[in-house]
Amino acid sequence: MANRRIQCLLFFLVNLQVCLCLAQSDLVCPSLHFGWKCRLSCKCSPGDFCDSLGKCLRGCPDEGYGPGCLFDKTSIYDNNGKNYTGTVNKTKDGNQCLPWRDPRIIGLKYGSHSFPDGIVPGPYCRNPINPTDSNYVIGPFCYTLKENQFTHEMCSLTRGECPDYLYGEGCYKECHCKNISEICDKSLGTCISGCAPGWTGFSCENKCKTDRYGLECRESCGKCKNEACHHETGQCLEGCEAGFAGEFCKIRCVDGTYGEDCHKMCGKCLNQAICSYIDGNCFTGCEDGYYGTQCNKRCPKGTYGRECAYSCHNCYKGCHPNTGVCEGGCTAGFTGPTCTQVCERGWYGENCSQTCGFCRAEHSCDIYTGYCVGGCDKGYEGTHCNQMEKPTATLGASLIGGAIAGAIVSIVVILIIIVVFLYRRRRFKKVLQVSRDQNGVGEQSFSPFTNRLKEMKESLLDTGHETERLLKKSPSIESCPLEQADNQINENQEPIYANVDMKNLSSPVKLKDLEEYINMKKMIDSDGFKKEYGDLPSGLMALCKVALKPENKPKNRYNNIFAYDHSRVVLEPHPNDAQSDYVNASYIDGYNSPKAYIASQGPNKAMLVDFWRMVWQQKVCKIVMLTNLVETCKKKCEQYWPDVGSKEFGDVTVEMVDTAEYTDYTIRSFRISALKFSRIIKQFHFTSWPDHGAPASPTPLLNFRRKVQQYSVDNSSPVLVHCSAGIGRTGTYIALDYLLKQAKAEEKVDVPQCVQTLRSNRVNMIQNWEQYVFVYEALLEAIQAGETTIPCSVLIDTYEEMCVPTPGKLTTPLEDQFEILQKTCPVLDKEDCKAALLAENISKNRFKDILPANRCRPLLYTQVEGYNDYINAVFLPGYSQRDAYIVTQMPLPNTVADFWRMLYDYSSDTVVMLNEFDRNDRSCALYWPEEYGYSVEYGPLSIELLFSSEADTNITVRTFKLSHHLKGEDKAVKQFQFNSWPDFKSVPNNTTSFIKLLDAVQEWTKQNGKGPVTVHCMNGASKSGLYCAVSLQLERMRVDHEVDIYQTVKQLRINRPQFIENMEQYQFCYQMALTHQDRQ
Repeated sequence: MANRRIQCLLFFLVNLQVCLCLAQSDLVCPSLHFGWKCRLSCKCSPGDFCDSLGKCLRGCPDEGYGPGCLFDKTSIYDNNGKNYTGTVNKTKDGNQCLPWRDPRIIGLKYGSHSFPDGIVPGPYCRNPINPTDSNYVIGPFCYTLKENQFTHEMCSLTRGECPDYLYGEGCYKECHCKNISEICDKSLGTCISGCAPGWTGFSCENKCKTDRYGLECRESCGKCKNEACHHETGQCLEGCEAGFAGEFCKIRCVDGTYGEDCHKMCGKCLNQAICSYIDGNCFTGCEDGYYGTQCNKRCPKGTYGRECAYSCHNCYKGCHPNTGVCEGGCTAGFTGPTCTQVCERGWYGENCSQTCGFCRAEHSCDIYTGYCVGGCDKGYEGTHCNQMEKPTATLGASLIGGAIAGAIVSIVVILIIIVVFLYRRRRFKKVLQVSRDQNGVGEQSFSPFTNRLKEMKESLLDTGHETERLLKKSPSIESCPLEQADNQINENQEPIYANVDMKNLSSPVKLKDLEEYINMKKMIDSDGFKKEYGDLPSGLMALCKVALKPENKPKNRYNNIFAYDHSRVVLEPHPNDAQSDYVNASYIDGYNSPKAYIASQGPNKAMLVDFWRMVWQQKVCKIVMLTNLVETCKKKCEQYWPDVGSKEFGDVTVEMVDTAEYTDYTIRSFRISALKFSRIIKQFHFTSWPDHGAPASPTPLLNFRRKVQQYSVDNSSPVLVHCSAGIGRTGTYIALDYLLKQAKAEEKVDVPQCVQTLRSNRVNMIQNWEQYVFVYEALLEAIQAGETTIPCSVLIDTYEEMCVPTPGKLTTPLEDQFEILQKTCPVLDKEDCKAALLAENISKNRFKDILPANRCRPLLYTQVEGYNDYINAVFLPGYSQRDAYIVTQMPLPNTVADFWRMLYDYSSDTVVMLNEFDRNDRSCALYWPEEYGYSVEYGPLSIELLFSSEADTNITVRTFKLSHHLKGEDKAVKQFQFNSWPDFKSVPNNTTSFIKLLDAVQEWTKQNGKGPVTVHCMNGASKSGLYCAVSLQLERMRVDHEVDIYQTVKQLRINRPQFIENMEQYQFCYQMALTHQDRQ
């Protein structure tokens, strides 16, 4: 039974191969033609015809067999003839074959499963699959009667050559040459003209991947539904994804339309914004009067305004969904367009259109009914006091009425006295707070009862300190706030900052003096900054009683970091739990913008639902996340979003919409929904910030901040910022954002005053002096550089302006920009490059002034005797991928093994060679074998040249097989050698070929690239830096449609300061960006 299953499987695979290899044409071929491009002609019997696979409906005539009956019956086309189905019926000795259904043969257990066409044949030669007699598997045979003895004999069949356009074992594979009339190599399938559009591989047998098509699979498919793109033409086979149209689905819906075929119109997006061309969603929210993700639903009856969040007021027949204006007038007691104005004295009823009667003096009628609740004026009676009093009242009745009226007046007077007393008592309870005077410096602000407050403060600052009392009550708390001890003070009012040091910590610095100020403070091991930071108030400085409630303690990630009572974000409590309003998050004022930020801890499990309640209730549209979920094996934050799909957090549903990954950060878009409403928010997640420290360079964080600033510019809701504790990285980011806005408005910055303001609302914002210094350094870099990002739409005009000398100067803005770049270039000291300067590594450096920093060099792992882990190379980031490049020098004779070890260890399958190769230069090693079939070995690694071609007159492409013998692994490595850049020139001779080089590398890495692209020139800097800068900038243009040469070069120089060594190279980067823009 097992053998039978194997035989069936083999039969299935053989026939499946035939179908797969020949069913390559999407054309409807004319009669008697089949195959790719209908090049193959069937040899069916007269009057018969074949199908798309070449199968003749009435079978093949006696002369032929196989696809299209193209195979000669006297030949086999595979090694042992297992696919033979011809009609030769005699053995090599001329004996007549017996039918395979002969009872004597059937007894040998042959059946339909034994034959390649699934048919038990007549008296013909065959080589059955898994024959019983294994002596005859070398070729076709048959059973015969020889001298009346039942026996078997071999048949005499020759090995035939494949018909034209077919190749390989069995001739079942079809050629796919660029020149469709070319007959490929009938053994290997290789094409002299190269592969046809849509096909790739050594034998052009592989279709392009699902998202690629065309010549060498260079073209990217459009937005095809289910990624069904024709691999040759790029046509979308199942139509387009939503948001695109056209035969190739590359035409995006015009603004205002969306969906499949772009037939649907956008809804009422806020500020006439354009909706998503894919699903019609309005990312900015809806115009007043509309709701839903697509803003195409009118507000339900009884609601109006933004997101239909408001209820109509006292309308008689409902209100207008946009404005809230009551369309049918107001109900009794109200007037005005929105019916929110109470009737003025003397009026009542619908729209306040009726006048009151003659109510008793100083009393008006009820605004709803018109009743005179205080009685009628003398001479009038009735509920509305609009009837003349009848002259029948007696003296007794008058006295009784007077007594009742007097009693009512007395009660009213008593009530007034009580109200006045309570009001004055409430005013007495005002307490001290930290505020800003006219100069923006933190000072005290006192209520009118200054002396009373001083006494209160003195009692709170008794030498024993109320803090210690709370510490004893809460032993789990490391440090604790002052507890309010005076029962006469209302804790719902402003809190007392009893621990705030009231001395003036302001230290404003003009922008023009900032660099000098920083240099002065950094003298003598940054003692100036350490002292300035040490003078800031620290520790808990305000009440946080709510945070210390037993039910709220699990919501605090750390046991000494709480939200102050006065600045905490107060949640709308759950209907059945009045105490459920706490979340460890604090309002922080921005520059001239109250409550511009919310500083929060990273959610723990107990806080997840409250975190999203806060986002929803505060209408947050931007979340800035500055921590990773896990750092140094410790959980820093719970993941509060789904990776795909949606997830519920209490009443809020969070759906993942989109993720965009960059080198140092990730941007995620969520759709959050509660009740019947939803909105889009973005999370900006910075992933390159060490805990308790500061980034190595301000450049990535400044680029990140710019991304945050660009999104939803007009939204006034607070920006939610969090790290793990919500104080160190969070405080640093908020301070930087605050101070850059201050710099723009005032031409000065005041860092101590800013941090003091932050700390008055949340404990220990900016956690250490390294973060404090980083704020200064980031401010300086941002101020010196200015705005350097240029949208592609204005690149040409902006570049032209940059090339015109500044009025009154001899230099252009472009030259000034490069000068600032040179001035701020980082410097690596010996400690940074410690490994490169070790005695055993000195000889591995081609130049002693171009060395890798320890933090960014690739360590080598593959063991080769006599070699360590060092190579002169550095990692470089791409725009959307960390460590996208490895830049190194041209290998020395003693570093060739290290070069190949590096390629293997980091799965780098792309090498870009930019330097010339001089065979007379003994310091340059030819690091690859030049002849086919030969290999070189370094320890367990061997390298063999597989293929070499000229992609361009200036570009040589080589393909190598890199093998690890001990692991049994083979990897393909492709090298692109650029031949149009003399070593004595700063920029390439041929920019057209340079663009082709960049394109060729990009296409290869899209299809096959797994690891970083390795780039090398002679010194690993002069040419390599320019190549990487241009490549990275073109990637930025493709992803975000913007140009920033300054930031691109600055980012690359962090790891190798020698990049872009002169103004000519810097200007070349701009010129390449312009060239790329012209091609779009």
